[in-house]
Amino acid sequence: MKKFFYILCICLISLSKHTFGQQDDQKDLDIYILMGQSNMAGRGDITATYKEQQHNRVVMLNKDNKWVKAMHPLHFDKPKVVGVGPGLSFGIAMAEAYPNKKIALVPCAVGGTAISKWVPGAYDMGTQTHPYDDAVKRIRYAMHYGTIKGVIWHQGEGDSGSKSSQYIDNLTALIARIRKEIDNPQLPFIVGELGTFRSTSHNINDVLPQLVSKVSYTNIVSAEGLVDKGDKTHFDSPSATELGRRFAVAMLQIQGETPIGLKRKEQSRLKKNNKKESELLFDAHNPNKNWRSIKGNSFPTQGWKLEEEVLTLLPGGKGGDIITREKFSNFELALDYKLSDSANTGIKYFVSALEDSKGKWQLNGPEFQLIDDFKHESVKNNKSPETSTASLYLLYAPKGKKLSKPGEWNQIKIVAKGDKVEHWINGKRVLSYQRGSNEFRKLVSKTKFSDYQTPYGEAKEGYILIQDHKDQASFRNIRITRIK
Repeated sequence: MKKFFYILCICLISLSKHTFGQQDDQKDLDIYILMGQSNMAGRGDITATYKEQQHNRVVMLNKDNKWVKAMHPLHFDKPKVVGVGPGLSFGIAMAEAYPNKKIALVPCAVGGTAISKWVPGAYDMGTQTHPYDDAVKRIRYAMHYGTIKGVIWHQGEGDSGSKSSQYIDNLTALIARIRKEIDNPQLPFIVGELGTFRSTSHNINDVLPQLVSKVSYTNIVSAEGLVDKGDKTHFDSPSATELGRRFAVAMLQIQGETPIGLKRKEQSRLKKNNKKESELLFDAHNPNKNWRSIKGNSFPTQGWKLEEEVLTLLPGGKGGDIITREKFSNFELALDYKLSDSANTGIKYFVSALEDSKGKWQLNGPEFQLIDDFKHESVKNNKSPETSTASLYLLYAPKGKKLSKPGEWNQIKIVAKGDKVEHWINGKRVLSYQRGSNEFRKLVSKTKFSDYQTPYGEAKEGYILIQDHKDQASFRNIRITRIK
């Protein structure tokens, strides 16, 4: 009997050492913090495919503070509903990007939490947790095993009921607290847009670009094209997975790396995209698909008329500007337009949130001016070339253009590759310039755009906007080609 107990004790000690050893082996990890609410925690269905998803160099910190192989579900905020989120695909993409690194994920998201719950001492009754305090405890524990390399954050549904001017201030404060805790003022912090399938998402998505202007080493991940699982709130599993990959790309951009693993994948994806033909950017049968009112999340119910594939802006200004749901960076935009007598409108691009000298934010960007050069008092007889048709409004005048008269169709094209932009009209390039150049900034400084504290026209990506200037104008064949 004594021999039996001796052997049992030896086995238990050995097992204890083995378990500790597994944790002790997790050293020099590249650690990433996953924070936010339910879409970060994950609510996608864990099918057989997702159940097996894993990577031999990606681990996670479980609820018992043990490093284990990362598998769905990563989070444990609400065990009955937790599912596929973006965290695992993010971790796998980072592992593929850094073939010699071991990636560690620290799940900290709590479903249903507003940003007000992500402050010291705040208590979430629904989950009986202290979201911020609990996250800090896990972060401190994880730091013993490696280096915190970044944070990915997806939250906002709990704050999207109305436009919140304080959201960016609250998020900025959160980032500062986390960076201070980790003792790294340059810690990358990546923020994901809310799914556009949610009617109130624009209240958060429209202000997110402000973050990049205010806080360094941050990046915004687009949710364009991602779909919900049928509840108009949570991403389905494929969309959550794609969102994770986008988080990884954004993280690597901030880190300034060109890792071998991801580079191969991105090159393949870019080659595929380069072969892609132009896309119809306006669907007359479903205008809500690609466009919305600048004042809300739906296409205007008045002021715009759809007839035989032609979109017509009616006079009177009842429709308001319309803006794309998606942001674009490198693109070729083409469309046909015609104006009524003396009409004035325009196409804006790289539209983003800009702060003026009074601290107010508004969406604006460079404008391809469309105006009746023949009859409008402000431009007829070549009075103001820099505000005439095809000009970069107030900045650059076009050269050598040939226009059809009001009531007749003209064709325009805008080509944007990085900071270089070209304006074309009726098959001829009439203007080219470089955003952010010394010349560009000097011209901006002499206009009303100099009032912006955020650099005008220099956003890396932005929306496309068709302006309602209270005059009648028609548009058709609105197409876009994504170029690299």
